[in-house]
Parts: sequence; C-alpha cells; structure tokens
Amino acid sequence: MKKLIPLILLGLVVAACGGGATLAATVDGQEVTVGDVESLIDSGGADIAKDQFAQFLGFAIQFLVINKAAEEDYGLTFTDEEVAAEADRIIEEVAAGQAREEFLAERGVTEEFLLRIARQGLLDVELRELLLEDVPEPTSEEIEEARAQAELAGTNACVSHILVESEEEALDVLDRLDAGEDFGEIATEVSTDAGSAANNGILPCGSPSGYVEAFRDVVMTAEVGQIHPDPVETEFGFHVMLVTDRQVPTAEDLPGDEELADGVKDTAVIAALEEWFLAAVAEADVVVEEEFGTWDPDSPTGPTVVPPSETSTSSTVLDPASTSTSVDGAASTTSGG
Repeated sequence: MKKLIPLILLGLVVAACGGGATLAATVDGQEVTVGDVESLIDSGGADIAKDQFAQFLGFAIQFLVINKAAEEDYGLTFTDEEVAAEADRIIEEVAAGQAREEFLAERGVTEEFLLRIARQGLLDVELRELLLEDVPEPTSEEIEEARAQAELAGTNACVSHILVESEEEALDVLDRLDAGEDFGEIATEVSTDAGSAANNGILPCGSPSGYVEAFRDVVMTAEVGQIHPDPVETEFGFHVMLVTDRQVPTAEDLPGDEELADGVKDTAVIAALEEWFLAAVAEADVVVEEEFGTWDPDSPTGPTVVPPSETSTSSTVLDPASTSTSVDGAASTTSGG
C-alpha cells in the first residue's frame, strides 16, 4: 500500500496507511477520500508530498464536478468499455511504443488517472459538438481578422531595438544614429533591455505575434533595413527600432476562407466550453478538509486545491480551453469534459 507523507497542520498528522477512507473533500455531498486521491498517483513507493496530494485532490474534485455537470446539463454518460477504448487510443497515440505501465509510472500517474482522463476526453468531444450547434457563422469581418492573425503568425521578422525610459532619450539616440554612430554600440551603451543590449540590440527572429501591439505594428510595417524615424512608446518605455528582415506569407500560404471560418468557430466553442466549465465549478458545493488544504475556484491558473500553509500553488490544472488530450508529466491535462 502506498504511504502518504504526513500532512502536518496545527500539530495534526494525517497518514495514508490506514487512512484510505479518511475524508479529504466533499463535492455536492459526494465524498472524496484519501484513498480516492492516492488511486490517481503512482509515487513509485515514495511518500506523497502535501502539495502533490493537493494537486491530485484538485483533479479528483474537478473530475466529479465536470462529469456531474455534463450528465445533468446534456445527459452525457459513457460506458466503461467506451472509456477503456479511449484510454487505449490515448496510449497508442502518445506512448510511442513504450509499455503502458512504464509510460504511466514515469509520469507519476496510475491507470485510474488515465481512465479519468479518457472519460474527460470523450466528454470534450461531445461537448464541443453540442456547443458548436449554437455558434453562428462568422462574419466577413471576423474572417478578415482571422486572416490577419494567420499572416502575423506566419511572418518571420528580425528586429533590433534600443529601449530607453523617455522620449527625450529616444530622440537623442535617433540624433546619434543620424550622425553616423553604430546602432549596436549605442544599444550596448544605453539600452535598458539588458538581454538585447548584450547582443547589440538584436532580438531573436520569429513571429511578431508575441510583441506588444505598438511594437508589433512597427515590426510589420516599417521599412526593412531603415531605422524607424520615430520613437515607439510601449509599457516598457520608448524604443528606437530597426527591422532588418521580414518574410510575410503569401496569399497561397494562408488558410482559405472556409478554414479560417472553422477556426473562428473553434475559438468560439473553446470560449463557450470554458464558460460552461467555470459555471459548473462556481455552482458546485466543494468543501476540502482543513488538513488537506483549501479549495480555490478562482485561482488565476484555474480551479485547484491550495496546500496547507501555502497561499498559492503553481500546480498544473485541468484546462477546459485545451485543444488536445494528453498524458504528459507528473500530472496530465485534458480538455474540459
């Protein structure tokens, strides 16, 4: 029997040996025991730390909330045979020939965890199809916006910049460049972006989509090889910019209208799925026993259990906006079903 590392809170020690039936939480009156949580974790015989236990307790709570809501709202249920077949499909897709037991053990999860992930994967597919029925056809404006985003994502640009705190300093930099001083030397001397300053102001080449809007717009429109004539203000300060290369996808490289429309609808379905998921969590009556942590439905990273004596957690959580089901890492994620 796996042994749970003692969870100490206010002098209380809770051990899993002999404590499998110990209540860890309730979800709308349904009990989640220590044993239920342990059944999801393959610790390899090692003790289970309280933050790991809290993480998997959060998973167990979400499993119950999601399945209950899906059945009540949409009548969705699946047989054990359907779930087992989906688990087999997941392993075939992601294990790359590795033995099932070894694959799960390396990720610290059990067959039971895999089966719950499989059930959620089936729910995800069905929920998306149901929600798609209520998504309107995209407008021409939405399709054009999607095209612009695809063009942005497919663009490869190389840019250098000198970041300073004030517009006056940026104008001074431009004057020095007009006088013939070297861009890289000035960047090394005055730029407050230490990373690029150490590389003569050069940023990594790639899609401009990761830049803030004002900076991104200049990367996409500035004359290549020429210093942009005006300082560019962002939340970080004032930038003097030089786009050295920009490769933009052609119309033939971009998705067609139908594919773009499908993408817009997929995005709308994901948003609707997340809204449904968060509503289900908000409506659920969840109580976590004090020695195991506290339930935080409004965590920035998603609904989770905060371990005892911790104010926050960086644990992975189930993400209803995820686009694929996976079993990867110590804790796996799946789309919200």
